[in-house]
Amino acid sequence: MVHISGLRLSAGDTEILAGVDLTIAEGEAVALAGPSGAGKTSLALAVLGHQRPGVRRTAGTVEVTGPVGYLGQDPGSLLNPYARVASILRTAAGRRVPRAFADTLLDRVALPASLARRYPHQLSGGQQQRVALAVALARSPRLLVLDEPTTALDLLAKAEVLAEIGRLRAEGVSLLWITHDLATVRELVDRVLVLDEGRVSGPESAMKGPFIANFAMKASFISRGEGASAEKALRADKLTAGYRGTPVLTGVDLTVARGECLAVLGVSGAGKSTLARCLAGLHRPGTGTVTLHEDPLKPDVRDRTTKERAAIALVAQNPAEALHPRQDVRTALVRPMRLLRGVKSREEQDAKVAELLEAVGLDSTMDKRLPGELSGGQRQRVALARALAAEPEVLICDEVTSALDAETQAEVLTLLNELRARLGLAVVLITHDAGVAVSTSDRLLVLHAGRSVLTAPTAGLVPEGADPDRVITRLLTDPSRTEQGASLV
Repeated sequence: MVHISGLRLSAGDTEILAGVDLTIAEGEAVALAGPSGAGKTSLALAVLGHQRPGVRRTAGTVEVTGPVGYLGQDPGSLLNPYARVASILRTAAGRRVPRAFADTLLDRVALPASLARRYPHQLSGGQQQRVALAVALARSPRLLVLDEPTTALDLLAKAEVLAEIGRLRAEGVSLLWITHDLATVRELVDRVLVLDEGRVSGPESAMKGPFIANFAMKASFISRGEGASAEKALRADKLTAGYRGTPVLTGVDLTVARGECLAVLGVSGAGKSTLARCLAGLHRPGTGTVTLHEDPLKPDVRDRTTKERAAIALVAQNPAEALHPRQDVRTALVRPMRLLRGVKSREEQDAKVAELLEAVGLDSTMDKRLPGELSGGQRQRVALARALAAEPEVLICDEVTSALDAETQAEVLTLLNELRARLGLAVVLITHDAGVAVSTSDRLLVLHAGRSVLTAPTAGLVPEGADPDRVITRLLTDPSRTEQGASLV
């Protein structure tokens, strides 16, 4: 199905792929792992005959047999924002299809037919991901190229999508699966390869490398709760919100103290991202209040003072949409420090940019790159650096680690914990990763159907020796069980 020989890709003076050879047989599934920025997405796009702006092929050949379906890393950017879901799916078919065609595809990816009339911006990140998978399936491909297909999915949606991918495998569809989570895909693929420093190596190095997303590994990097205090940094009372008459949040309460990390969990569509946008002043709630320290905030960020805007920073779920495509990294970082902190000196700006990039694990030479020239993980770290540029008191992270390999996740979470302890930074961490939530947060807030059904200390919620994924999944599927953590196993 795929035959790649001696493929070399370059961006400027940097060689991204250095003579890659890869074959995928009919019906075979191959996982490609590697650290963020290793060139995994560039290789995936090369299979489609495409390169990002600024990337050129300098040598090698790529041969593909049969129709190909593609699910990219940033599903929101793949969906037409001006078309309803039903229209997107019918267009993806490339032929005249009955109206029920869209409903059938939505059912395959475990989404209700009622979503067919929504626009992409009215979907959660996990719902967008599954619609993008439905688009990839619209022409019955014989080869699927999957670039981190489960990054934005909660545990339940992830299981449903993996089940659909398993059914496709059983039908003989070939897979090229880009991932940083080998623990998830290992049972669904025939081979695991690692891409690092522009070259592909075999499965032995994959299993010994730092790329396996593992709860124990991540937890070993992270210390929890060292900087929490009794002083409340942010509070929300009885928040309600919706889109065009459809309720999303119903009476949600939330508090987070200085130095504390509050993890917000819930299935896809529970209202997590809407809650984040309400706290940041980007979505006007129907009722309820948001309070910074003891001062009520205006619901619209444009009506807040400069000091209040600087105090709350949001790292959005999809950095590809949040970063301006024509602004380089330096411009993205300088803008908040200039507008919100009054940093005017060029020397001070340059020093701060270098400091922020180093803090999130990026080389200072990346400051001239555009978002389209970065990998998904690199864009996510730039988005985090931009949020930190205003020196906020409250940081709202919406799936901030979803596109990162385990080693980079640990580095980012360790950075957040250092800021919590050193500066008293309050963190609202929206995540679907049970390991991240349990190992990092002081308290958990569980959303279900737009309501906060549980707020509890994280310590003791998962009994010793228990699987955090299993415990959290039980919480999300049966939110009425709000007793001691041991009863949730």
